Amino acid sequence: MAKDESKLRIPSGSLVIRLVIEQLDDLLKDAAGAEGAVLEATTKLAPIVLSDAQAILGGKKGGLSYRDGILIQLGYGLISENTFDHTLRAEGARGVAQALGKANAQRHIPKINDAYENIGKNTKNLVRGNVLEFDRLLTWMNTASLEDRTFLFRYALAEVALTARPVLRMPTLRPVELTFARISVFFEELFEVPSGGAHEQFAVAAVLGAMLDQFSSGGLQGLQVKTKNINASDASTGTAADVQIVRGNLIEAVFEVSANDWRHKIDQAVDAAKRAGLSTAHIIAAGTDTADLKAMLSGSTVDISVAEIRSFIRIVCSILRPPAREDALRRLYDLLDRLQPDVALTNGYVTLLRRHAFAAD
Repeated sequence: MAKDESKLRIPSGSLVIRLVIEQLDDLLKDAAGAEGAVLEATTKLAPIVLSDAQAILGGKKGGLSYRDGILIQLGYGLISENTFDHTLRAEGARGVAQALGKANAQRHIPKINDAYENIGKNTKNLVRGNVLEFDRLLTWMNTASLEDRTFLFRYALAEVALTARPVLRMPTLRPVELTFARISVFFEELFEVPSGGAHEQFAVAAVLGAMLDQFSSGGLQGLQVKTKNINASDASTGTAADVQIVRGNLIEAVFEVSANDWRHKIDQAVDAAKRAGLSTAHIIAAGTDTADLKAMLSGSTVDISVAEIRSFIRIVCSILRPPAREDALRRLYDLLDRLQPDVALTNGYVTLLRRHAFAAD
């Protein structure tokens, strides 16, 4: 009976994730407060506790899974009022970890999808001898005072908050403003900004993905658009091309995208088609002078199409309805945020959205 009563005192995961996110957001809004919490920890926490926490939070030991694990175990303990065993994974903790991973991504903080996938997938016991600093911290939590655990919790959240990239958030958009003429001009201006090909590649991926979803061709069982990090080669990422349309594991179409002349992409387009087992490939590039198109492609064993990037985007956007155009712009923001390292490009994109009066807030 005592065991069942103990289970009843464990808080729901929704309370824990709310505690973590609310305090994290407070620190994200107050960089000085976050820095102050880090300094305060050096005087409030025992040296061994601080050292172990720094090893985990700084990524020297265990990586992001153990960072999130510390936050979640502390959160359960703080809400449980001394009834929680920090060395054990609570019921519902994996759901909390998944929610925290999504929250971190939205806040431009390095994230892991599910911390317990790595530290406690098949067992409730989290003290397993894999990362001694983690084990010591969990064991310490079971005897530490509420005040000390609160200091550690705030310190850990402050360290996490200070890793956030200074990226402007994606604004709420006004679909009524996304007419064909206005979104065409928007992309014209976007492509005038040097981006190392990021704007071009991710714009193609974004509008194709939005088009598939508009016609209900997307989803888990349908067609999906995949693209890669702007600085990664196709081979290193296991993708056939810059952008590809897939159905499950089957590649249906491949696109090589460039901000430069299309001729430089011929060999890559041929290779992409061969890797995908296709007889066709598409090149979408800037400033396509097609005067020698026949001569350049006549000897190819792959049927290659060539389209100018601005024309391609306009044609697809003409097919998209305003809600799908909004979807495309959101997809483009997400790709710029996740798959290229230059914060200025993402922030410049948001600034351009606002300059064109697409933002509702």
